[in-house]
Amino acid sequence: MANKINVKFLHPTDGTDMEVEIDDNLTGPAAINELIASSFVPDNPAGGYLLYVKGGSEIKGSKTFAECGAGNGSTIRVVPATDAGN
Repeated sequence: MANKINVKFLHPTDGTDMEVEIDDNLTGPAAINELIASSFVPDNPAGGYLLYVKGGSEIKGSKTFAECGAGNGSTIRVVPATDAGN
């Protein structure tokens, strides 16, 4: 069963943040889709975005926020994914 947690997403370029209540069983890709749908970040067809729990791990694939150590009050860094150098 999911628990509700309050987290803060940090914008990758302009320094703004957005505080939201989410289910702790939300996955990284689902959260990124919601951030794009809410116009917090633009779609990034060049590689998408990565999410990192500040002071913790990356939220990726089917891993949930809870599995990656995000809890109430966590700050989540939104980082553009690139394939630079490839």
